[in-house]
Amino acid sequence: AKKAKNTPSSSAVIQEEPLVGDAVRIKGQTTTGEVMEINGKKAIVAFGMIKTTVDLCSLERVSNNQLKKEKKASNTRDLLHERKLNFRQDIDVRGMRGDEALQAVMYFIDDAIQLGVARVRILHGTGTGALRQIIREYLGTVHGVSHFQDEHVQFGGAGITVIDLE
Repeated sequence: AKKAKNTPSSSAVIQEEPLVGDAVRIKGQTTTGEVMEINGKKAIVAFGMIKTTVDLCSLERVSNNQLKKEKKASNTRDLLHERKLNFRQDIDVRGMRGDEALQAVMYFIDDAIQLGVARVRILHGTGTGALRQIIREYLGTVHGVSHFQDEHVQFGGAGITVIDLE
């Protein structure tokens, strides 16, 4: 039984104390920081712009692979959050040709569904009704669209299509 405890797989579980420059996190937390200094049983750790003193025993080292995965996930989350903040819930396709307008609407609806937006509006104008017809035919084929209708008369009526997304 004692030999089993000394196998490489079980000894890999034993964590060494962090060294200056190591990536660490406080046990039970998700934020990763870097050890700046070690003074006895305490370490100064930088979490982004914030430095704090932490007991060495409450820190765990983070492997480079894990650190890369976390950074990638964090970057993806930040990018998605930024896209959601900058997303406009209206698109104006007046004056575009049918195929141009349809292309713009396709990208717009895809983004809206991907970002989890509940309601968007397409301003196509009234004119001959050609843009409205092309756009609505497309909307009827999109799985993420639950309902679409004309805007209320006081807000633009038949010149604007309001789309509810799932």
